[in-house]
Amino acid sequence: MNSKDREMESSPVKIVDLKILIRPTPLSAAAAEFLRDGRERFKKINCFDFVPSNYENAWSVLDQLTRGTLCEWGSGLGIVVGLAEILGYDSCGIEIDPELAEVSRDFLRQHGLKASITTGSYLDECPVSDNYYVYSWPGQVESVERRFLEIAPPEGRLLICYGQDELRCMVGSKPF
Repeated sequence: MNSKDREMESSPVKIVDLKILIRPTPLSAAAAEFLRDGRERFKKINCFDFVPSNYENAWSVLDQLTRGTLCEWGSGLGIVVGLAEILGYDSCGIEIDPELAEVSRDFLRQHGLKASITTGSYLDECPVSDNYYVYSWPGQVESVERRFLEIAPPEGRLLICYGQDELRCMVGSKPF
């Protein structure tokens, strides 16, 4: 390894915002039914920090990306995990609330989906994935980005919600 390679390898990786266009993309019939059922179940969720994503935006962005693996951090009811599977991703989720994780497993199974939901914190454990999806609390954005940079493969993408209607696609990039 020459000195330039060593310098690049030791250079801090930074997170870069890929500008993505969120364009309306029609839901498939299966996705529409899954989402309708999920929204009905919101009424039964007793978790103080459960905040739903804009699932139509998630569908639109996921539909634009090359299929691969997706891990949703803080997967809640598992709706993004399920929508990703319907689109052809190999998807999974991590949910810290044990009761919500169990409800989401049942919900996915009832719709014939095979995605797994692990109970735990994505800041402590996480499978390597091509794509990560998270609706982060504002105070946790730096921790989320740092965790992504620690574990994501070089071509990995972080789909992060900054509020319900703002979804960004981030990648790690070494400065040259």
